[in-house]
Amino acid sequence: MKFLTIPFLITGLLSSAQSHSAQDEVDAVGKWLNERTMRAALEDSSAGARRAELEGTYRIIRLSELDAPEDVKQHFRAEMARNGAGVKRVPNGEIPSQASMISSLPKTVRSNAELRGRLPSPPTDLQGTMLGAAELIGMKPSGALDGLKSSGLTRFYRLNGVGIVEFNEDDYRTPGTSIEVIAELQNARIKSTPAKLEKVFDDQGRSRATLVWAGDNKVYTLIATGEGDVERKATVLQQIAAAVKD
Repeated sequence: MKFLTIPFLITGLLSSAQSHSAQDEVDAVGKWLNERTMRAALEDSSAGARRAELEGTYRIIRLSELDAPEDVKQHFRAEMARNGAGVKRVPNGEIPSQASMISSLPKTVRSNAELRGRLPSPPTDLQGTMLGAAELIGMKPSGALDGLKSSGLTRFYRLNGVGIVEFNEDDYRTPGTSIEVIAELQNARIKSTPAKLEKVFDDQGRSRATLVWAGDNKVYTLIATGEGDVERKATVLQQIAAAVKD
């Protein structure tokens, strides 16, 4: 079973500049996620083939409904407070340069025909978005991996005036998948659907915007990283997301 519990809500919080109490919260979240993963694996073993045939689920739940200890919930309350402050400054070095990103990104590009044989559903068509005319750097499988097959796909683009844009799609209908997100941490909307938008910058002039939302069948993540105004990046991501067809 691929058991995903709010993974994108804790992305970016593992900074080396955190206070001792903040690091304790992150450690508590990691322990809790590991325990949930182990418990899910045991449930899989006992349920056998029947569970493997069940369609995956995506749920938005209130923090009060989250099956987590108090220190984990406190971590997400702190995240809510940080979200309320808007754009966040991060330590220099946390946001990579565009040159270093390009040197480390995958360069493999597969045809749609090949991807249809590897993914549970055809890759999302991005031709109607700004990424349709952008330079495709490369792609890699993501999500649950099974040999050459995967539940998701990540594509990397170079978009003029924005930087490097990462587009990830993950089919949450894949059997065995369970994704939960916290309602109070959703601070944007894409086509009337709740979404989470995070904006960060550093003192070197770099910035990063991250947008996560769900469609009818997939969870999407858009990340724009580069020089310049983070608000511009956030606006572009929302425009791309609005043009995505699930």
